[in-house]
Amino acid sequence: MEGSGSPRVRRLHFPVGLWIDSPRKHLAKLGRRWPSAVSVKSTTSSDAASLHEAPSIPSSSLSNSTPSLASPNPSPSPSPAFLRPRAAVPQSRAKRLSHLFLRGRSNSDRDRAAGERERELWAHSAASSGHHYVPSTTSSAPGLIKIYGDALSSGANYRSLLANVHSTAGQLIAQVITRYTEREREETDDAVLQKHMPEDFLLCDVIGKPIQQPDGVIKWETECRRNVAPWECPLLLADMWRPKDGFERRFEIQRKEDYEREEREREKQRQREGESYQGVRWRRSRMSSGGAAEEAERGHRGRNSELRRSISDMNLSLRRRQGNHVTNDPRGGGGGGGGRPGAIDNGAAQDRKNIVSMIDPQQGEIRASKAEAKVGWTHLPPEEKDYSNCDLEMMSQSLILPPTDQPYFLLLQGYDQSKDFVLYIMAGHTHVFGRKATMREREKDKERERKGKKPLKVDTFLSAPDLLARHLLVRRDSAVPETPAGRALMRPFRGGAVTHNGVALYRETLLKPGDVIGLGDHFLFLYRDPRVTPAPPLALTLPWNSDGSHPCCSSGSADKQEALRHYLGSAESALKFHPRHADALLQEILSKNSSPDSGGGPLAPAYLLSIMIDHASKRLDPALTPQILLKAANQIKDIVWDNIKEFGDKHPTQNSCEPESEISAANVQKLSSDLRPLMFWMSNATELLNFFQVKVEHMEKEWEFEAPGDPLLTADMDTCSEALAQLDEVIMHTFQQCVYHLTKTLYSLLPALLDTNPFSTEEKEKEKAAEAAEGAEGEAKGDQEPDDVSALPPKVAGLVEVYRSSLVLSREARLSPPLTSQTFGYLFFFTNTSLLNTLLERDALFSWSRAVQIRTNLDLVLDWLQGAGLGDIASEFMKKLSVIVNFLCIPKTRLIQSSWKSLQEDHALLSSAQLHHLLTHYKLGPSRAPPASWAPPPGTVLSGDIFESFLDHPPLILPNETPRLDLSQPVPSSELQKEVTRLRTFLWGLDQDELPANQRTRL
Repeated sequence: MEGSGSPRVRRLHFPVGLWIDSPRKHLAKLGRRWPSAVSVKSTTSSDAASLHEAPSIPSSSLSNSTPSLASPNPSPSPSPAFLRPRAAVPQSRAKRLSHLFLRGRSNSDRDRAAGERERELWAHSAASSGHHYVPSTTSSAPGLIKIYGDALSSGANYRSLLANVHSTAGQLIAQVITRYTEREREETDDAVLQKHMPEDFLLCDVIGKPIQQPDGVIKWETECRRNVAPWECPLLLADMWRPKDGFERRFEIQRKEDYEREEREREKQRQREGESYQGVRWRRSRMSSGGAAEEAERGHRGRNSELRRSISDMNLSLRRRQGNHVTNDPRGGGGGGGGRPGAIDNGAAQDRKNIVSMIDPQQGEIRASKAEAKVGWTHLPPEEKDYSNCDLEMMSQSLILPPTDQPYFLLLQGYDQSKDFVLYIMAGHTHVFGRKATMREREKDKERERKGKKPLKVDTFLSAPDLLARHLLVRRDSAVPETPAGRALMRPFRGGAVTHNGVALYRETLLKPGDVIGLGDHFLFLYRDPRVTPAPPLALTLPWNSDGSHPCCSSGSADKQEALRHYLGSAESALKFHPRHADALLQEILSKNSSPDSGGGPLAPAYLLSIMIDHASKRLDPALTPQILLKAANQIKDIVWDNIKEFGDKHPTQNSCEPESEISAANVQKLSSDLRPLMFWMSNATELLNFFQVKVEHMEKEWEFEAPGDPLLTADMDTCSEALAQLDEVIMHTFQQCVYHLTKTLYSLLPALLDTNPFSTEEKEKEKAAEAAEGAEGEAKGDQEPDDVSALPPKVAGLVEVYRSSLVLSREARLSPPLTSQTFGYLFFFTNTSLLNTLLERDALFSWSRAVQIRTNLDLVLDWLQGAGLGDIASEFMKKLSVIVNFLCIPKTRLIQSSWKSLQEDHALLSSAQLHHLLTHYKLGPSRAPPASWAPPPGTVLSGDIFESFLDHPPLILPNETPRLDLSQPVPSSELQKEVTRLRTFLWGLDQDELPANQRTRL
């Protein structure tokens, strides 16, 4: 019975250690009280796994060629997984052992007949035979079998062969090769005839269904296939195993090398998907992920036989280490297995007590003698506890060896002991924890799949009711290409309660071996990666901040006052707060920094709101960030609306064209001062818009693994879009107000550029006085500030003062360069259009002398703008005005000699109507007609409008650039540092107000 060639021992992998030392009395007790390895819910032992695998190890799951332990005609009795109870009538040892092997359940004639049939099958499998199945003699009727041979001959359909139930797959392969070879011999020359060997082909049992294509062609669609062993009988297979409704079977000839290559590719694909495929198992391991309800759809998860040793292996190894310790026991009465039955039974009982003590040591059993510690035994007196009723197989499930080549999650705390497992192995590079989806959730997943948005597959199903269908995602190795090998990342799904080493987790973070993961209110896991050596220390000793203390300092800090002072004065760009204080903090920031004179600097609101939102987006609930964005944008809009209303009261739009004499430098300075709040908020709204856009992009990346179309994510995206739209509106309205009032002032000053004579005596005297002042100061002319307008003629200086004030405003507000360029671009567009239209209206200016004065004044303005850094923008927008002025500056003698064609080529920016208007009204002198060469050729369109439209202004393009506020650097200025410290103190005060008086911390 114990020989290596015994088929019973080899096939069943029965725990030999249980019967080697057991007499009749022991076997009777075993059958009455102990379930076998198959009866245990978990199948983590190698013996149980092997027993389940025994019926499924043949090469074909459809084949009937390999005998099974089950009876061919199963009885309606209960499952044969339990050992036979002790018979009422004493039986011989051989009969009991026979029933033990053949799993008989009663003494009925039916079960005895089933046992005889099983013994015949065992005997037949042990005998040498070319075939593994012997059909009955009554099933010999011949029949036709169709074999498709596209692998033999491309485009071939099928061949019909006459076969019976005795015809094996190998014989049919040889016949079909012969048929195809004969057909090819008739159609081709013998010299080019390809010879096929039966050993190079195999017969495949294919299940599928014919599908009709749109063009009417019927195409076979394969659902699954398997290799038919050479000794199997295809007709018998077709008769015994039929496809389910809607599917058909057919047999195909395929090349062996092609079949094996395709199977290897499929195996690699399964490995890439994280499936450690080793065939179908009857039960899943206790080490695999998921519950019993999901076993059918989750599949097999690795070999459980490698995770622990069987009871028999443990007994034998312990006895080898002990030597003859048990057999030399004076109470045993003998040195071998043939001693007294009572001694053997006592030894077995002692073994059971030893195993129990290894699994569940009592309080006083923790420390043992050195000799006992070497073998792991802790002896208890026999009278303390009765271990005869212990289930050794159930207890052995606790003796688990973790994997050595894959990360795993060790359960520290669960929800339902009957459904939770000890280890959850991370077989793939991505691992999703969740619960079983409801019907509605499954329907939503199917709908998303139809739209091409396949949700992530859940790997581990947990039973707690507070978990989401997809709760936590863990990625490692190839799933995280941006991190080094062996690193892992974890992130909760939206709305999932997850803790990382005791701290609430809302964003993706690095997962290290030894970290403790909490899911919901019940589950705690310890993450381990055996590939990382040496093993890092556990994170259990970290001071967890799980109470309601301030987030700036740990609750376990030895000196909270010192830590608090360090945080309050820190230059780090951080502002930590609790979610319940978000509204109060937002109100405090905007109320104390709503004007350019608040003291925090030109970008104080944008900077303070940025560090607030940055903390919320990294440390707090993801649902809070969109709400903060929208609330901040709405409050900023309200503040700006109040500023615009206040500015409108000071500068009404009615009677906007003031007389020229009333516009002075003082008026321009007052206008500039009143525009400061608008320019201040335009600059801050621009920076916040850039920062918000970056945060929204990061949020979209974080939502990459979430279920597409989730209502919560859709609502958050709508909230973010509304916040961005509010900031867009703030920027557009402040820009509109600024350029409107600046151009209104320019409108009254621009005519001076056309009427001022820069060559008059008054202007020359002023220029000499300016040069004398410069000489007295001992400064070179090149050392003057580009913003200085004192050297310009008074009326030209008044015009330039508007540009200078606008430039000072943008610099003080730290307006972004793209928006600064657009502001001055609009001012220069207005200057060009207004001066050009005025010049075309006043034909008295169409003379060389007046044109030279205008050109000189225009050059003075352009030179100042060039020195201020605005020359390129000014030249671009005032190009047409310069062209008209240059045309009028052409000497009269040369202009008379020019023709229409040459003038139009030299001044291409002018339309035909504008050029004709200039030539027609040019002042050649009294009673002197224009020359004939100025006449336009026939067919020239001259009916166009000669004036430029103010509606053709450049559109406002909102900036989309990298934020200039770098939050990775310390606080940029002392003013901002004071404001940050004040806000930190404000938040600390809110925390203190919520604590009892005896728990408050003093500064």
